[in-house]
Amino acid sequence: MNEQMKYSLNTTNAYHTDQLNTLGWELTVCNSLYPEKTPIRRVLARNDSYGHLLYEYLNRFIPINNIKKIIEVGGGYGYLMKDFLDYNKSLEPCMLDISPFLLQKQKETLEKHHVAYREQDFLETDTVFLREFDLAILNENLGDFPTLVNLTQEIFQLSSVTASHELEQAIYLFESYQLDRPLSETFHVNLGALQALGKLCVSGIPYIFLGEHSCEARVPEALRLPVHIESTGVPERIALKGHDEYSIQFSYLQKVAEAFDYVCVRGPFADYIPFTITEELRSIMVSQGRFSDNDEIICQFIEDLYKYEYLLLVNARTGNCLI
Repeated sequence: MNEQMKYSLNTTNAYHTDQLNTLGWELTVCNSLYPEKTPIRRVLARNDSYGHLLYEYLNRFIPINNIKKIIEVGGGYGYLMKDFLDYNKSLEPCMLDISPFLLQKQKETLEKHHVAYREQDFLETDTVFLREFDLAILNENLGDFPTLVNLTQEIFQLSSVTASHELEQAIYLFESYQLDRPLSETFHVNLGALQALGKLCVSGIPYIFLGEHSCEARVPEALRLPVHIESTGVPERIALKGHDEYSIQFSYLQKVAEAFDYVCVRGPFADYIPFTITEELRSIMVSQGRFSDNDEIICQFIEDLYKYEYLLLVNARTGNCLI
């Protein structure tokens, strides 16, 4: 390998296992909707929590009321799973997380329910273990998985003899799934996110839901004036307290899923968190929320509904797609 090729593997493992003691610095879409009196809910078409809205949306595509075994990877404070259990008390959840702090928070949130907990790096999870589940959820955490940073086009000239282990894995992904090569000279690759999805697909889980900050997000033409977002089409660095994350290239994930015969439903979070553009909301968005703290929170939230994408995957052999 050319010594001039400078790259690194960005990983958040140490942060999540040893340093994380709050999600307050990372206000996820799920967490921001959880408080009943949050000002964000007043702009929604229906005043409700993230998990309730997502559950009802999934019910349009998959027989979620009949699902029993569910695994959530990186479940935050446990709010999403608590909402799911509100609607389906027969669920048998397993919460898998690399963070001991977050697992404890999940236990507190879900203390009234029978839930299994597993402290583990998902990339080290046995595929055989995953086969027992009907539905897997990875919500707003794919950006935490390892990312190869500052790769160059030279990677495509490397062989397995000259490439490091990480580069060899990246080359394998590009070749196996026929991923489009980046056009820029320097780029990042969501290595861990692609490997995580590959692990889920190999296990044959009937249903998979993925949601995260996308580098390919788009706003509908009718909303481009009030909603301001920009997407480069390639993973971008997101600097957070104590660690960096990277936005996700969903087109790559979709190709991996389709290679395993999964039917894909893809879109922005706004698909299942509907809102109405009133004159008040339009004014907040055009002003970029600069007139009050609440306006700023609302503006950020509406933008996130389009910055974040989801993939709902249905196994063509073991799942039942209702579309």
